[in-house]
Amino acid sequence: MSLISIQFAIFMLILLTVYYLVPGKHQWKVLLAASLCFYVFAKPVYIIFILTSIAVTWYLMRKPTRARLIWTIVINLGILIVFRYSVYFGIHDLLVPLGMSFYTFMTLGYALDCYDRKIEPCDNLFHYALFISYFPQITEGPIGTYQDMKDRLIAVHRFDRDNIIKGGYRVIQGLFKKLVIAGRLSYYVDTVYGNPKAYGGLTLIAATFFYAIELYADFSGYMDIACGISGMLGIKLKENFMRPYFSKNVPEYWRRWHISLNEWFSTHLFMPAVTSGWNKKISKVMYKIFPKAKKGTIRMIFPMIIVWITTGIWHGAEAVYVAWGVYFAVIMLLSVCTAAWVKSFSEKIHWKADRLYARIFQTVRTFVIVCLGEVLFRSETLSDAFHVYKGIFTDTRINAASVIGALTPFGNGNQAAASVIIIALLIGGLFVTELMAEHNEKAFMKHRCVYAGVLMVVTVLFGVAGQSSFMYQAF
Repeated sequence: MSLISIQFAIFMLILLTVYYLVPGKHQWKVLLAASLCFYVFAKPVYIIFILTSIAVTWYLMRKPTRARLIWTIVINLGILIVFRYSVYFGIHDLLVPLGMSFYTFMTLGYALDCYDRKIEPCDNLFHYALFISYFPQITEGPIGTYQDMKDRLIAVHRFDRDNIIKGGYRVIQGLFKKLVIAGRLSYYVDTVYGNPKAYGGLTLIAATFFYAIELYADFSGYMDIACGISGMLGIKLKENFMRPYFSKNVPEYWRRWHISLNEWFSTHLFMPAVTSGWNKKISKVMYKIFPKAKKGTIRMIFPMIIVWITTGIWHGAEAVYVAWGVYFAVIMLLSVCTAAWVKSFSEKIHWKADRLYARIFQTVRTFVIVCLGEVLFRSETLSDAFHVYKGIFTDTRINAASVIGALTPFGNGNQAAASVIIIALLIGGLFVTELMAEHNEKAFMKHRCVYAGVLMVVTVLFGVAGQSSFMYQAF
């Protein structure tokens, strides 16, 4: 059941009615039943796997030992690997159960936190089941932590009209991003990236730029919807995006994009690797080779490489995802290793990082670096990515023929002109609203009903029908 469907609207109407009518102490039970029903609607047979993951993890981690932790990891990762990567072993008819990657991260995070004594094991199987299966976050996250969510999910939530209004406004924002912006851009991006050899550099640049906007609008649009419907229930979810395209460097970008995933990797993979014995031994050797390097920087090198290659493989075992992980590992390492030099050089040339021109330069530079990396993420094969890069860097011309070629995926004549105007206005509007929110988080709260009405009208007029699935559901 898609979050963008009449069925889901009816589902939410029934849930909200029952949720606020039952006694408060039973609300969490309503949420658990609703979450399991939501999962069954996706494909009934797949509920077996999430229930298995829930039961095994809860039982084994009631008394967390090293052996039990290993069994928890093996079982959960084993199920994930069978479904996610079976195609690479010649099995082509297995569909990945809804949200498996995301709820596996949550089960593993819970297990590791129990083992490290960061949290007390949950003594109620059904409370734990609600934490893992809570339906707003099951499809694409955010990846919640037990310590953050346990009290929120089982607490009593009184009906609050303001929660309904705030949540509804957030849902409308998400629908606008998904159906209008991502929906309008997807056709152009799919057309160009479907056959990159057929297009010139200017068209490939436009498609790459549009893809960056499409991916953000689609993914953050889902998060707006998920946070909105959860807010209606009185439950706050972790924010997963903080206007990442305003970042001044790549490390900052990754602190503002898919925040919960990056925090998970930082907590459960990066930091343990940094403090591990093997990394300390390697760092000692590296420090002898590079005696002037900072010890802290050297100790980050191999853990960062591991994290980014793992992140790439998590998205898929195709070569393009591995290359994407390597690309950002290199960029992140360069950012960390050259930070001191850049600071020193900036002081010598009297570069003021807080000046407007500096902020604009840093933001544009970061966006370009990210877009170049997303070429790998969007391309079907490394060969396609190579042709995109080749076209961008060797075949970009600014002339009438190139401009006409860049308009071709929009259609012909008036259709192309209208599409360009609409998309320019939409992207411009998104930029302005994001910029205002960057400086004032409550920029659109005072007159949110008016803004909601405008967004609804625009969505009805320009939304692309049939855009019910989200891009990140593939992962």
